[in-house]
Amino acid sequence: MSGRETHQKAVTRVGQWLDLTDEQRREFVDLVHQSFGAEDMDFSNYDERYLNFLEENIFTDDEIIEYLNQAGIEPETVELFESQSIPFDEVYRSWNEIRYSINEILDLTMLLKLIHEYSEQSEDGLVNSRFKLQKLVYLVNRELIEQDRIGPDTKPVDHGKLEATGFRYTYRKRQSGPFSKNLQEDKHRLYASNLVDEELVEGDSTPEVNENKARFEISLGGSGEVLMDRFAGILRNLSTDVLSEWEAAITTVVNRCGSMSIEELQNYVDSIDDVNQADERSLLIRGRQVEYDSEPWLEVSAEGGMSYV
Repeated sequence: MSGRETHQKAVTRVGQWLDLTDEQRREFVDLVHQSFGAEDMDFSNYDERYLNFLEENIFTDDEIIEYLNQAGIEPETVELFESQSIPFDEVYRSWNEIRYSINEILDLTMLLKLIHEYSEQSEDGLVNSRFKLQKLVYLVNRELIEQDRIGPDTKPVDHGKLEATGFRYTYRKRQSGPFSKNLQEDKHRLYASNLVDEELVEGDSTPEVNENKARFEISLGGSGEVLMDRFAGILRNLSTDVLSEWEAAITTVVNRCGSMSIEELQNYVDSIDDVNQADERSLLIRGRQVEYDSEPWLEVSAEGGMSYV
């Protein structure tokens, strides 16, 4: 078991193994967090010792067991929690397989591509905060908005080429500038799936609401590197307006902002008229709308294998 695992990732993986819905998984993770005391969090490595602690002291809690029963978990699985017999090898092995719709893989691969390209350009070799990731994605979509769309406009707001390509994230004005809740949720999913890594840097703050007195350095995770190796070349060879314009916007933003500090990036984004003149919570960008539920699903293993499910 890797010592780089974190508290949230370990608990989230168990929730995924239980096949909980997204809402149930969030409730499960929150409930587990509430079961912790301050003294319980003193772990420098989230390894076998930590998993044993979860199994013996947290997952046997009456509230956890009651929640699993109410969530409709099979009695045999609940018994594994009660008897401290959770098959962690199976839990972690199942996370070596990443299940997303084909259309969703395109979106998330482009997000990984942005992280990868920016990391190669930056002095740190990574995206050094959640603040930067939020603003970089915003700037990519804004780059597409400023380009004339192809064909008639069918939307209530003219968003240029973003109506056909680009990230699907909707941005609103926050104290930290443009912010997308959807992007934050996708980043959490990528992290839990080992597609990206996050390293906590204590003592450093950014303007982002979730980086007060700490910031998070973001880089590709092991599965993210597999996905990039698998799809990056394919994306480069696809001659479509959707991908070529999207990739060009990513490259433009990375070249323009790759050497900026957090403060410089904040000043740059704040100087944009749409951001500067917007009220708190005002809509800045309406993301490209995509529905995934009807898509065929593709399974990508950590070794790079693919199959339909």
